[in-house]
Amino acid sequence: MRMAAHGTERTPTDALVEASALWILGDAPPGFLIDAAVEASVAGLDVPSLHELAGMSDADSPWVLREALGRAFDELGVAMPEVTSPVTVALALRELATQFLHERISVRELVDRARSVLDEGPGDGEAARRLLEVADDLDAGRVSAHDAQTAALDWAVGLTRSRS
Repeated sequence: MRMAAHGTERTPTDALVEASALWILGDAPPGFLIDAAVEASVAGLDVPSLHELAGMSDADSPWVLREALGRAFDELGVAMPEVTSPVTVALALRELATQFLHERISVRELVDRARSVLDEGPGDGEAARRLLEVADDLDAGRVSAHDAQTAALDWAVGLTRSRS
């Protein structure tokens, strides 16, 4: 059963940008970025540098991957997420929310990776504050696993609906 709710769909460009933000912040392996490029290509983004990125491997240097990603973003007319931007943290958190909604990561992975993103990137973490409070409550035994799962689901749906 998929948890994806109506209204959480995103364009192929949004998906690529959000996945790239998570990779840029260091919370995803190279294969994750390559998979995002493949998915974007399959979804209809037809630019040469994106195809080049989709054909790369985990063995390629992160610098080579980043250069190909930059060229793809240029060809798409999209700004590349930057490590020093709070916007990148928000994009990465939306990617994590989407992964959770599509059952690619568990609630525990969601929380741990959200903490990692907040540690790596700038910003006040307001978007993840409620999620981290629920995780703390779960760890302290103040809420059940079911309640934590439900709260994480509500958080993820709310965050993905806030796409601009």
